[in-house]
Amino acid sequence: MTCDFVLEISYESSRDDEVQARLYLTRSTGSSSVENGGVVTLTAYFDSPVDRDDAQRAFAGFDVRVDDRACVDWLERYEQSLEPMSIGRSFVVAPDPSLIPENSGRIAIVVPQEQAFGTGSHESTWLCLEMLERLDLRGRRGLDIGSGSGILAMAMQRLGAAKVIAFDNDLDAYGPLRDNRVRNRIPESAMPLFIGGIESLRGGTFDAVTMNILPEVIIPLLPEVKRHLRGTLILSGVLTTVSAGVITAAVRHGFRLGGEAERGEWWAGMFALG
Repeated sequence: MTCDFVLEISYESSRDDEVQARLYLTRSTGSSSVENGGVVTLTAYFDSPVDRDDAQRAFAGFDVRVDDRACVDWLERYEQSLEPMSIGRSFVVAPDPSLIPENSGRIAIVVPQEQAFGTGSHESTWLCLEMLERLDLRGRRGLDIGSGSGILAMAMQRLGAAKVIAFDNDLDAYGPLRDNRVRNRIPESAMPLFIGGIESLRGGTFDAVTMNILPEVIIPLLPEVKRHLRGTLILSGVLTTVSAGVITAAVRHGFRLGGEAERGEWWAGMFALG
């Protein structure tokens, strides 16, 4: 949400250097200006009325006007203009619960649009969700490697998995993971999460493992993933132009391709051991 506290300063264009120098010494967060007939009107923005009032004193002797701009939650306004996404035969994904149609019969997942870690709109995430809905996950265990927003882990939990572990090695992913778990009313015990690598797992095997990350990250992890897999591995985040290399690497490590799909320029595959 933004609230702008504004100072408008009018002056002869010949004094522009002086005005800019004075403005530099204030706590202005930005400015814009227009010139008309040799007279400049500069609009300076401040985060608080205190900062704006301090700046006003620096322009004593100038033609100055004070203004307050109404607060507008531009993110909320943007999200309310979006449409929910129906993905596959099972899911509906939206940035806000109010956008999800009542009695849609679909599994609802809420992920805000400001998160850059996966909102469902990317083709690779879409492919993963469509592959997950083919699996019977009731009472099973899932693992989401490189979780980002946690959308795939939440999808597994919504499909009936008893427990899904979600992790990412990016510290900035922890907030979205935690907040989305709460936002979607998933108990902490049903979706434990951590920041780190796969080596941090204390053992255990999983019925479904998702890796929607880059091929150069996927391929080196395959030997370690193999130790934790007893069911289906879904790989995505892979361009169709390099999918053959990912398949070759997976087969070399003992995985068998059971199905694949493409969406746009993106590829995803389902693998099992043996």
